[in-house]
Amino acid sequence: MAEYLKDEELAMKTQEDPTAGIQLLTKKERKRNIQFLTISAFFVSSANIIHFIFYSLYFLEIKDSEKLFGIVATVASILAVLGLILSDFLNGFIGYKGTWVFGQILMAVAFTVFIFTPKHIGWVIFASLILSLALSINESPANIILTETAGEKKKGAIASLISFFGLFGEVLIAVLIFILTYVMRVSYTNQERAYYYLYGAIVYSIIAIVMVATVTDPSKKLLKEEIKTKEKKEQMAAEPKEEEPAPEKHIEKILPQTKSNFFKGFVETFKNKWVLKVSFAFLLDAFLWSIAMGVHWAGLQDEDLFGPYAFTDKDISLLTMITSLTVLLFMYFGRFIDKHGAKLFLFISELCGLGWVILSICFTFFPWFYWIMILARVLLGISISLWIPSTIALFTNVNRERKSKVYNSIAIFRSIGWLPGGFIAGFLYDAIPQPYGFLTPMFILIGGMT
Repeated sequence: MAEYLKDEELAMKTQEDPTAGIQLLTKKERKRNIQFLTISAFFVSSANIIHFIFYSLYFLEIKDSEKLFGIVATVASILAVLGLILSDFLNGFIGYKGTWVFGQILMAVAFTVFIFTPKHIGWVIFASLILSLALSINESPANIILTETAGEKKKGAIASLISFFGLFGEVLIAVLIFILTYVMRVSYTNQERAYYYLYGAIVYSIIAIVMVATVTDPSKKLLKEEIKTKEKKEQMAAEPKEEEPAPEKHIEKILPQTKSNFFKGFVETFKNKWVLKVSFAFLLDAFLWSIAMGVHWAGLQDEDLFGPYAFTDKDISLLTMITSLTVLLFMYFGRFIDKHGAKLFLFISELCGLGWVILSICFTFFPWFYWIMILARVLLGISISLWIPSTIALFTNVNRERKSKVYNSIAIFRSIGWLPGGFIAGFLYDAIPQPYGFLTPMFILIGGMT
């Protein structure tokens, strides 16, 4: 995939600063934005990791079906694509901050459903789909506000710093669950897991409220600046014959135009060869990974496949903690993305991902060697730690007018790649005798990467 990502093409042949918003934000506003992004990353990540640890266990306790689990993952991926499209529309309609707040509210709603429906599979599926939609809505406004606030020269370093605090939140929750399950021998049912979801719902609600009060949206300032520039050009072109309309009226004229050109903007974006190449690369990459990851956790919990070595809450919490700690430690290297470019770090990330899948295959044949899976999760953590800041820097390296469109266009292709993975993995899992039903999705990933 990395061969497509030529650093010299990242500027998209624009004459404007890709992070023009920083020029309009005051020092105080930039500082406040970064402080909020850092603190919120800690708490939001601590809530997100709860779902990552407990969701497959929560789901399979109600309905023990890896095939249904995979189908739900596929439908969730469809909603993720719709969420990215909706996110781009909302970015232009209510601004980055408004879109981000809306996504946080949806996440709070989804977690609330998990609290009150620990035995109803229909509601659990509904909540997981809403959560997938919310996560995709959140992605572009959060990252665009980050890069506009940090500026072109520091966006990689700031993204790594914020990701570091986010991973720190994940580690704390993972360590807590590890202590409770491994050390204190606490076992969970969905009734107990619901208390963790309650914490997440509270976090998302508070974050949404604080965001409204503290975050300065660079898109709003840029819009006002564009209005002022347009007014000056009109005044220089000719003497006004009547009183100039107020800026608010200009905004009303701009918004309908934005809505009418909404889908046309996506088409225009894909006419750029760089966007098309990168989108295709991420589409293929996501497709392969979605198959490999489709029923990975669910398969590891299958007692028919792994017998006494099948994973439980404590195993998942331990491996999640190891992954999060690895990401936390290696996130530091994200600061070098600004100097060396995203291409190199994405390539290293893919190599580490390949190491993860090879070790996961080995573990299937030797499940009593638990250290194999621990080493595999370390490699996966390194892959994630380099992937996150690299993609943020890559997707947002365009001018302000195209930033949301380009980011969401590439992200949509990536999400489309995830669409069939869960269904394909679930079908293979049931159709092929074990352990090869579990292994085949990972063989597909290796074949695609090599």
